[in-house]
Amino acid sequence: MADDKPKYSKASSTFVQKTIHESKTDMDRYERSKERERKFNDTWMQNMVNLNDIVHLFAPNSEGKVHGVKFEFEGDRYIIKADMASGYLRIYDKILRAYVKLDGNPGSLSNTHFKIMKRSEM
Repeated sequence: MADDKPKYSKASSTFVQKTIHESKTDMDRYERSKERERKFNDTWMQNMVNLNDIVHLFAPNSEGKVHGVKFEFEGDRYIIKADMASGYLRIYDKILRAYVKLDGNPGSLSNTHFKIMKRSEM
């Protein structure tokens, strides 16, 4: 299984340390993400996931890429959208056109956000 955590972590670090300081758009994205984190982090912390496991399950063999404030892994059916500012992810089903829970079924805002584990927690 591929180790996608370093790619995401490096992109996140670059985004926070460099990119947001070069663009008002990216700074605005960062601030909105951090506001969501302040509001919902307690709920997200109840749903922690290993990024490698999620990519392997929903988008195997995908290469991550930066897309705004997100680092995305796109597979045939799913797109894993990992937030670089606040460390959470969501799984988008391209067929259902909805965010899904870990079982692949559509869910609500409260159960389709997952906090990404730090390397030491994996």
